[in-house]
Amino acid sequence: MGISISESTNVFHVPFSSPNNDGTPEAGFVDVKAHPEWIPVLPSCIGWPETQSLLKLINAPESPLMSLAAAQHFVAGSPANRQLASFVVLCFADPSDRDKSAIRNMADFLRARIDELMHVASDRLEQRLDVEIRLELQPTRFHLHGVDGWSLAVMTSVCADETHEARKIWGIVLRVLETALQAYYEEGE
Repeated sequence: MGISISESTNVFHVPFSSPNNDGTPEAGFVDVKAHPEWIPVLPSCIGWPETQSLLKLINAPESPLMSLAAAQHFVAGSPANRQLASFVVLCFADPSDRDKSAIRNMADFLRARIDELMHVASDRLEQRLDVEIRLELQPTRFHLHGVDGWSLAVMTSVCADETHEARKIWGIVLRVLETALQAYYEEGE
């Protein structure tokens, strides 16, 4: 099990897409902070209630954060789909809070809390969890607001002997992330 913080030099772009004529969101960025009713129909949430739960927490009205992107998939070529990778990109909902130091402080807090909670989960399950978590600070161009800032990508990779075991452990990782985010919200109050 490992957790690390890194910094990307690649700029993450956040384009804004308006709803299509039929009322469904276009591919690309959907502001689910403003439209939480779209969370259940996002492609990354269909059949993945763990992702749906995480996005609801991040984009809740009382949350200081918003999500920019999220996805998960079983890694092609891994034996019997036993490796599950995912990511969620988040930032502060207030454009004035998207500076590097604020994102770095959040990453440091989340890293410590996630590390602590993952060790508790491993002890309770009485097994070593084959999990890698990377918190990556990334420069971000917010086209909607016409500003540059920073976001945080939380990337996970889980390996297990069976597909259902990988999904179960990945679900634990997302619950740990939710708990760490909730603690971060409470600390900020």
